[in-house]
Amino acid sequence: MRRPLGVVFDLGDTVLSLDSIDGVAGDRRLLEFTDDAAGLTAEDINLAAEELGRETTRLSDESMLQYTWQGFNRLLWETLGITFNVSSAELEREFWNTALRFSPTDGIYGVLDTLERNLIKTGILSNTAMTGRVLEEELAKHNLAHRFSFLISSADYGFRKPHYRIFQVAVRKMGLEPQDIWFVGDKLEYDIKGAINSGLYPVWYNPQGKPNDTGYECLEVRSWHELANKIGALCSH
Repeated sequence: MRRPLGVVFDLGDTVLSLDSIDGVAGDRRLLEFTDDAAGLTAEDINLAAEELGRETTRLSDESMLQYTWQGFNRLLWETLGITFNVSSAELEREFWNTALRFSPTDGIYGVLDTLERNLIKTGILSNTAMTGRVLEEELAKHNLAHRFSFLISSADYGFRKPHYRIFQVAVRKMGLEPQDIWFVGDKLEYDIKGAINSGLYPVWYNPQGKPNDTGYECLEVRSWHELANKIGALCSH
């Protein structure tokens, strides 16, 4: 193991924890911008979204292609006969801000301080149907947006982890060789598999102590304090 020159983080449940999600509340907010709700309630829309979501999630995982929230909901709304009087981008922002609540993971500021102190570059690569613009706004709420030199949302690139192509984008944005980059994430099948296949050093953030039943070899850390100590030790030699 050698010190990293760059570290790329997953976002959800790695940098930020998803504390709650209320799709019905989000859809109720969107109905405030409708010209014609076709007689449907927020509960009706949410039920239809869950049904469509099961299909799109399965297909997305199988293909490693990323659908977008805006495209998904355009299909959903037009199927249901609902029309809106604002843009899909604005509806995405309104849904996000109403339906989802996040908080920084315990110790994330400390590990970012360690990386900054040792002049190690940082970035984010996230699997999500939401655009990077929305993710950056969420990071800014927690005073974290400026701590990363780039943010990649799979919604903006068409591929999702573990596909190697989206990892290639992160490598290029880092401006480093893959072997000099650590990739840190909480999902073995997306983060660790993708990092290994793309030549990055895989770090599994596993605060719950889940078993590794995949056989993927990686550095496992249970806390950001543990990772900061490992990096600090490597940088002191």
